[in-house]
Amino acid sequence: MCSTKSSLLRTLTGALLLFAACATAPKPAAPPRAKDSASEKLAAQRAGGPHELSLEADVERWGIEAARERKAQQDAAKARKHQDAAVGKSVDVTTPPAK
Repeated sequence: MCSTKSSLLRTLTGALLLFAACATAPKPAAPPRAKDSASEKLAAQRAGGPHELSLEADVERWGIEAARERKAQQDAAKARKHQDAAVGKSVDVTTPPAK
């Protein structure tokens, strides 16, 4: 009978120790990461790739950056053109002076 009580006491003590070991405080929440811009993502992909790919040389060779700049300039010119066209179509709705 004594061995049954001591066995039960050992089991309960072990369970209590196991519960105490696993019961830890919650981890503090990490602040949210800032989103990377498109240019940062592109630079990270180039830097992370194998060096035998020579991505920087390809960019310079094919003028990818220059093409992006030309496209941005064209988009800006189109936006100015549309804005100027919208200004030219405005209508003045004032009443003429009485005679």
